[in-house]
Amino acid sequence: MIKGLYVAGTSMITNINKMDVISNNLANVNTTGFKKDRVEVESFNARLFTRINGSMLTTEPGAKDITQTTRGEEVTADTKKGYFRVQTENGIHYGKSVQFFKDTDGYLRTFYKNVGGTIDNLKGDLVLGNKGPIYVGEGTYELDDNGNMLVDGTIVDQMITMVHPSVVGTMSAGIRGYSVLTDHEQGQLEMTNNSFDLAIKGEGFFNIDVNGEILYSRNGAFTRNSMNELVTFEGHKVIGLNGPIYIDSDSFSVNEFGEVIQDGEITDKLTMTAFTNIADVYKVGTGYYRERGELTGEKVNFEGEIIQGFVEQSNTDAITEMIQLIGMNRNYETSQKVITTIDDMIAKSVTELGRV
Repeated sequence: MIKGLYVAGTSMITNINKMDVISNNLANVNTTGFKKDRVEVESFNARLFTRINGSMLTTEPGAKDITQTTRGEEVTADTKKGYFRVQTENGIHYGKSVQFFKDTDGYLRTFYKNVGGTIDNLKGDLVLGNKGPIYVGEGTYELDDNGNMLVDGTIVDQMITMVHPSVVGTMSAGIRGYSVLTDHEQGQLEMTNNSFDLAIKGEGFFNIDVNGEILYSRNGAFTRNSMNELVTFEGHKVIGLNGPIYIDSDSFSVNEFGEVIQDGEITDKLTMTAFTNIADVYKVGTGYYRERGELTGEKVNFEGEIIQGFVEQSNTDAITEMIQLIGMNRNYETSQKVITTIDDMIAKSVTELGRV
């Protein structure tokens, strides 16, 4: 009963985090170049419950009847009889299903995602067999219908364990939101007919000098300051190949490659940055991104297109976000009712059973 309080509580906390993120998306639905966020959620490891001094149940006879699906390197397996085992920091987790892949050392592990959304090959939990952690090396591995792990056609271990017959089953330990990820999907381009406005079609960022630090932005709503420098509306300089970009002529143009043309001559070119792994940048401030200390991918040449007289709109869809917000509110209320019900049951147990 107390366990249910924690499960419902984790759901409420996760829903609050989701509602905060959705509310921020809605607040920036008209912000130029804004990219919506989403909360990545995972469940805590379920716990196996057994009877204490309970009756000994007969072990289920017959084949284990395993079903599995494969998506890329990820394998998802389910069993109707017996349990998969995973070595966690809190002990061995027993479950009817398991998701795993082969890490860089040749062992089978569950998936672990870093804050940026990339998979860490050595941080997942080890999948256990009857001989301990399952090692498959460099060979081709597969799980057969009876729970045997085969490498190059040879059985190396058994993944299914038939636990103590007094087992009750597993119970969820709740969920948590472990990171906020940014959706970098292209927003629609809006015509402004303002020659200072620039939009990016494709992947990449403008380089902006913010107080001496180069940050990245998709917001191309620019203007010209008193020194004829191309700047953001906050006054931060847009960086070109020669430093700040100077606009000395009223009849200037920017071509699709980002080259600034004045009086028929190319005077500068926008410095653009793209990343092979978009998770290598994260949001800072209003509409700006900073690259992480250690990149998991690489910086590459900009292969998109610059369009003058347009700006990129927010990729937030207000209707979709509102529907999700309503759903989060309902989930929160449901969890709240669960906590209230359990609290009432505990109160009755204390008062009424105490009289007996």
